[in-house]
Amino acid sequence: MAEGGEGEEEIQFLRTDDQVVLQCTASVLKEQQIKLCLSCEGFGNRLCFLETTSNAQNVPPDLAICTFILEQSLSVRALVEMLANTVEMTESSQGGGHRTLLYGHAILLRHHHSGMYLSCLTTSRSLTDKLAFDVGLQEDSIGEACWWTIHPASKQRSEGEKVRVGDDLILVSVSSERYLHLSYV
Repeated sequence: MAEGGEGEEEIQFLRTDDQVVLQCTASVLKEQQIKLCLSCEGFGNRLCFLETTSNAQNVPPDLAICTFILEQSLSVRALVEMLANTVEMTESSQGGGHRTLLYGHAILLRHHHSGMYLSCLTTSRSLTDKLAFDVGLQEDSIGEACWWTIHPASKQRSEGEKVRVGDDLILVSVSSERYLHLSYV
């Protein structure tokens, strides 16, 4: 990147403690697309749901239900070791501070509104898709159900690269090894 060039965008990377909204675009009809965000209430109902946010017209009154905090990032190897030892990692043992996210690493997402963790649940409400699983919130981060590996959605990025703000990405559940897929019915 050229030094001091005007009009050039500064590249920003995702780091731990950043707040993120998980959003997807769905095609409803031939040319109509809607934007959806993964949302959770966290109190009473722990299942996640999709909140329509198309063209910023339907932004939820409380965006906190759509916001997650990137609480932790570990290499998959470090996560496996941590789970095998069943020891909670402290800030000092994971390097502390704001770590830059790398593709291929495991992440822990804490729901901003409830303080609970995004989790791959063992239940499924789908009657047609046998591979489907419910996504919801869990009070603690014990076990692998709350951990997700982060992968690039395009071939322009590769494992080990820094995750840029605005990148399209794929989250894979560490416990089920299945993609987080948002379906809207």
